[in-house]
Amino acid sequence: MSDIASRRQSWLHHLAQAGVIWIDNHGENLLHVSKILIATMLALGLSLLFDLSKPGTAMVTVIIVLQPRSGLVLAKGFYRFIGTVIGVIMSIILAASFTQQPVLFLAAGACWVALCTAGSTIFRNFQSYAFVLAGYTLVIVGLPAALQPDQAFDIAMTRLAEVMLGLLCAGVVSDVLFPKHLSDVLLLTVRKRFADFKTFIALDESSAVSRPVRERMVLRFIGEVISLEALRTSSVFESAAGHLQSLQLRQLNNAFMTASTTFHSLDQLFGRLQASGKRSTLNALMMEYKAIVRALSSQDRTQLKQIRNGLPQRLVALRRALAASIDSAASDPLDFDSATELLTRFADELLIYARIHAVVIQAEMHMADDVQLPAHYVARTDPTLIFTSALRAAIGFGISSLFWIQTGWVSGADAVVMATVVSALFAAAPAPVKIVRQFMIGAALGGFFGFLSAYYLQSQAENFTMLCIALAPFILIGAWLTTTRKYSGIGTGILLFFFTYASIGSNYQFDMLELLNGMAGGLIGVAIASVMYQIIDPSDSRWIKRRLARALRFQVVEACNRPLPGLAGRFESGTRDLLSRFAITHSLDNEDDRGIMTWLLSVLEIGRAVIQLRQEALSVDDPQIHARIDDSIYSIARLFSRPNQTRLRAALDSVLATIAVCSDMPGVLANLHLMRGAMLERVTVLTPAETVSRPTTPSTGN
Repeated sequence: MSDIASRRQSWLHHLAQAGVIWIDNHGENLLHVSKILIATMLALGLSLLFDLSKPGTAMVTVIIVLQPRSGLVLAKGFYRFIGTVIGVIMSIILAASFTQQPVLFLAAGACWVALCTAGSTIFRNFQSYAFVLAGYTLVIVGLPAALQPDQAFDIAMTRLAEVMLGLLCAGVVSDVLFPKHLSDVLLLTVRKRFADFKTFIALDESSAVSRPVRERMVLRFIGEVISLEALRTSSVFESAAGHLQSLQLRQLNNAFMTASTTFHSLDQLFGRLQASGKRSTLNALMMEYKAIVRALSSQDRTQLKQIRNGLPQRLVALRRALAASIDSAASDPLDFDSATELLTRFADELLIYARIHAVVIQAEMHMADDVQLPAHYVARTDPTLIFTSALRAAIGFGISSLFWIQTGWVSGADAVVMATVVSALFAAAPAPVKIVRQFMIGAALGGFFGFLSAYYLQSQAENFTMLCIALAPFILIGAWLTTTRKYSGIGTGILLFFFTYASIGSNYQFDMLELLNGMAGGLIGVAIASVMYQIIDPSDSRWIKRRLARALRFQVVEACNRPLPGLAGRFESGTRDLLSRFAITHSLDNEDDRGIMTWLLSVLEIGRAVIQLRQEALSVDDPQIHARIDDSIYSIARLFSRPNQTRLRAALDSVLATIAVCSDMPGVLANLHLMRGAMLERVTVLTPAETVSRPTTPSTGN
């Protein structure tokens, strides 16, 4: 074989390998983009067949609804239908009520848009999208209906028909063409999180010296809790067994949050023992802790239960040995007893987590009798974010409407539509300013692509096949960009503007002036929304981080005051949900972010200890001791509602006084000791102003 032939064969071999690697990495995206293209062409063909006035609406519906997994398509399609119906009904009501009163119509419209945007910020997942859609449907249906009252019903019905057609095409293509089920993603996510958690709690030497990395891992776990909750709510649409699987996943998420919080408390306690030089106590506890973690990683599912059953006897023996050792003077029995309670609780919670994990992985159609966790996920949002989102949407709608009225420009309606759509669409996004900036770039490109397609390509199309060929390249570009996180905003902007301004219809009509006016109006609308996001977007400001820290603090206040039934699940999910945006957009690279993380860790540790203490207190019969425990909980609530040096000292004194009268109550004692240790460790966080100006450690009461 000659050198040239050899080099050619080698080059072809490398090319084939590169192709295989590319397919492995991007195969799913390629399939998803292919489905988008087929579904949009199907929607176009049926729209032309049924002579619908705006095939672009059905095609945009396909773009928005079509997801990589069939369960997500059904869930988003369901909520798009609900949102569209509610938006259409409200549009007809407002158009009929204020036919001769444009100012009143716009004022009522601004209120409706603000209300729906607030709802989209409060709710999560596709419920949020239903609110968004109900809001901006007003400007898509309501404005034309108000301008042409005699055609209001036809406009509304046409919109509904086009949306329904798009939903039908997206659903059929997703379920028929190489369907990808949501349950596969759920199982993969659950398996990966279980494996990552086992590695995380191993507490090996490398993890002990890289605490920032571990804190980032905590943020990642929070993001996965939110993500799994989102997938769970959509899984009910996928199959008849979806409801049972949803219940199992909800309990699995709850068990994971509970176990991870207990691990965090243990980790903090181990850190305090190490920092105070109580090595003998730490080593004794770590021996049992490592045995529990090894048992969790074992293939033998009964090993963890055996370790747990023998744990009390071994801990009693360890305590005796520790008391008799030469280092006994340097150890504190209270530390050991607190860790004993935590270790036992941790082993119990890991047993439950592993049991539910096995049920989910093996797709068992029942839940074990020993696993009955109350599991309710509670979404929490800072009211400031809700108010500012609603205010931004209302002002964006008002400014664009005023611009339209004052200029008398026909395409001013495009500005109103786009300003409202963009203001509502990205209100709940973690970083709305960034994604709106991308969307604006995509909108400009989409308008340009629409011009290229309408002027140069569609004019040459003589049949449906050629029309599809004229549209396909631009759809592929936009759809591919939406599959990448970095450019998804650009892809969305391209597709939305392309379908709006590409003059797609049964009869080819191209009006350059109308196209340019429409595009200019749309871009002005996006620009108005972008400016509003720049002005009213507190999501990443220092002020909103202080608000977030305050909201976290009040989780502890709620743990002290709310009724106990369901409180543990509410506390675990609510605390993590508050961090949902933060967990996605921050990486703890600056002092403010690390401050939020410190608050999170403090709230998880002390809040959980308070709930456990309240549960232990239910079995206390002595009214005087009960009163002491109540006083400690009250002092903790006062401290976290408004931290200062005086309240910190009062809380420490109260907890210490309660410890003195609870010597024969190990459960109560352990939680009190944990709370006190956490407060002493976090003095600089609990009282930042005082500790900066007067860096003294408060009295421990010893």
